[in-house]
Amino acid sequence: MNAALKKNIDEVLKLAFKEDSTKKDITSSLLLSNKKISAVIKFKEKGILCGKNIINYIFSKFDKKIIIKWVKKEGQQISKNEIICKVSGPGNSIVSIERIVLNFLQRLSGIATLTNKYVEIVNNNKIKILDTRKTIPGWRLLEKYAVKTGGGTNHRNNLSDAILVKDTHIKINGSVTLVLERLIKKRSAKEIEIEISTLKELKEAIKFSPGTIMLDNFLLSEIKKCINIIRSSSKSKIEISGNIDESRLRKIKNYDIDYVSIGKLTHSAKFLDISMTILNKD
Repeated sequence: MNAALKKNIDEVLKLAFKEDSTKKDITSSLLLSNKKISAVIKFKEKGILCGKNIINYIFSKFDKKIIIKWVKKEGQQISKNEIICKVSGPGNSIVSIERIVLNFLQRLSGIATLTNKYVEIVNNNKIKILDTRKTIPGWRLLEKYAVKTGGGTNHRNNLSDAILVKDTHIKINGSVTLVLERLIKKRSAKEIEIEISTLKELKEAIKFSPGTIMLDNFLLSEIKKCINIIRSSSKSKIEISGNIDESRLRKIKNYDIDYVSIGKLTHSAKFLDISMTILNKD
């Protein structure tokens, strides 16, 4: 776990502990104080396990007396009803932290699972599946970690990471040509990526040979035409974006493109069905 991710986890955990009042769990403190218990966490549906080290950290942060033994690996495909780990320790602590642990595990594993579905569709082709900035505030590094665990590739983490010209920049400045001329005069060493939405914009963009050209919301027939134009006159990478679902990805997976960016990886990933079951009172 790198320092940036650890800092992100600490920030989210601080809020999670506060909003759940985990140290003031009235029910558990009255009924489970001084009781040692064992429990298992299991997948109730097929999916990719994501967040082992994060879960270890959460348990340790809350109560170092909690012991967790994993039987599955990070990024592993888990079958329905398979146990991924055993937890033992103070009953009041385990029960008090259960919901937070499962929230993290379900969210991260859900993203990793959905990402893996898209990665498997391109089937080890040269195409990389990219995430976006469509993440829950405060959860970005966590969610991008889950994308990587599922086999995807992280796009920029924030607005300072790269130059990405969107339709709003083009509209405000007047044209693709004016935008790229200004950036070439002003920019740092960072590579330029530009989002285009018409053939006219594409023909303007390729004159400047930007690092990446993003084709946003084009029809399949238009995408093929754009690819031919770019490959014949530019060394720019090609990224496809806009309403990408499994069906659309299957239709473009054999196109001569480099990236497909998919907002659904994070904004539409469901909580994977994962539960904790108490085995016994030690």
